[in-house]
Amino acid sequence: MLASLLGSGLAQAQPRPIDPQATPEARQLLKYLYKLQGKKTLSGMHNVLGRMSTPSDRVQRLTGHYPAIWGGDFGFADSTHDIDNIKYRPLLVPEIKKQHARGAIIVLSYHQANPAIGEPCPFEGGIISKLSDAQWQELLTPGTPLYQKWATQMDLLASHLQQLQAAHIPVIFRPYHEMNGGWFWWGGRPGAQGYLALWRQLYTYYTEHHQLHNILWAWTPDKPTPGVENFFPGRDQVDVLGTDIYPRKDSAAVVYPQRWYDTMHRLAAGKPLALSEASALVPLALFAKQPYVWFMSWGEMLFNANSEADIKRTYLDPRVVNADRAPRRLAK
Repeated sequence: MLASLLGSGLAQAQPRPIDPQATPEARQLLKYLYKLQGKKTLSGMHNVLGRMSTPSDRVQRLTGHYPAIWGGDFGFADSTHDIDNIKYRPLLVPEIKKQHARGAIIVLSYHQANPAIGEPCPFEGGIISKLSDAQWQELLTPGTPLYQKWATQMDLLASHLQQLQAAHIPVIFRPYHEMNGGWFWWGGRPGAQGYLALWRQLYTYYTEHHQLHNILWAWTPDKPTPGVENFFPGRDQVDVLGTDIYPRKDSAAVVYPQRWYDTMHRLAAGKPLALSEASALVPLALFAKQPYVWFMSWGEMLFNANSEADIKRTYLDPRVVNADRAPRRLAK
């Protein structure tokens, strides 16, 4: 059981989820993340909907270890972009149950289709798209047609999360990620009437309307360039923070500048901080200065951006926790 894993030392920290009705499993998971801070890093792999656990399985074949975190997505596309094809959604909950039973921690992303376009949709022109200012206000106004389209989409995801709640499976949920960039339809709108209002709307809709309490809410912007704080909902509205960092195509600079970690660390102010998306692995020499509580490799990018030797070296490092170690005890 997780209680024995946590040990007596953590009892003094008393980390609390932002949802006062959070399930015991969500509370235990958050405590575990707090315990790891500055000491260990969970390995993680994102698995696209149309391939389920293929990337995680490949990691296991290479290193002998499954990633501690199983990442997934709810999808948005049809067969023209089959890796995110919504026809695979019936397989998602069974796969999550399987991975949870094996010891994995679940992180769920959602590239939600633009409600004004609907699903299935393409990535370019569907996820990467725009809402006008008038449409944005309609989205945030209950009772309007666009709000209802948004709610219908979120109802469908909620039905899957409810199945996981009934199975006592906690989920780290990272909706509307990379909001400080201007590519996704939910992005590029700082301030109280922008992204922050959408975050609050979803949190209220899920915790009050759908009574979903097995969620830890993860805020995960793109690389924290100046102005990222204008998209931060506040420490009282997020459980976990993370950042998505990929090598910059227009720069030969280091992939993980220390200033980016320091910026996120200041915003977190003691809350768990993750590397929520990445291709290149963090150099082991940086672990002491950038002790993310987990890293999430984005599918096949792990194998394209790193040598097999570096992947093995990272997964075998004593500071990295894989699924065959402590997280196994998170399964109920």
